[in-house]
Amino acid sequence: MKRFQIWTEGYSATGESSGAHFHGEFEGESFHDAVTAYRDSLANEPSRNCIDLERLTFWGCRFFDNEDDARKSFG
Repeated sequence: MKRFQIWTEGYSATGESSGAHFHGEFEGESFHDAVTAYRDSLANEPSRNCIDLERLTFWGCRFFDNEDDARKSFG
């Protein structure tokens, strides 16, 4: 098992915006597995339902395994 950092890119839409966000470190055989572990750790079901494991997105924002890539869009 490998330990991955879980980041989402920032966004700017409908007058709202946010920079990249660090969600923590999770283990998995792959980055996909680590994102799945992150999703499974969420206590809030609506938040869990906003993670698309096929596209690896959270509310439409892409997941990344490092801060630099996550900050390329909307910092």
